[in-house]
Amino acid sequence: MKPTYFDLTVRDLARARVFFEKVLGWRFERFPMPYEYYRIQAGPEGEPGIDGGIGRIKDTPLSGGNPLTQVTVPVPNLDVVTSLVQANGGRIVEAKMPIPGVGWYATCAEPGGLFFGLIQADENAK
Repeated sequence: MKPTYFDLTVRDLARARVFFEKVLGWRFERFPMPYEYYRIQAGPEGEPGIDGGIGRIKDTPLSGGNPLTQVTVPVPNLDVVTSLVQANGGRIVEAKMPIPGVGWYATCAEPGGLFFGLIQADENAK
């Protein structure tokens, strides 16, 4: 399964947005979350690569107060894959949660502690 999204957690959101816009040409669009979060269009439609999102460290407790980059992988069945994570020595860092209108999401860690996200598409997730 191929990653389809990246997530950046930064100390200074406004400064990071300006930086990535000027350096990489990224475009940002506010995403409806209970905190300030932006979707990143990392390149033109049809260009190879993935888009992502960006938010602040203070809104992401699992970052431990540090900048964080995390990739998200789409899965057909989140419950099955999170069971496989645990059965193979990984752990669930953030339990299954809805992202309204998008799907079901969980943050996991491989046995060495590296975080990654899993998402199951479901427009009806609430």
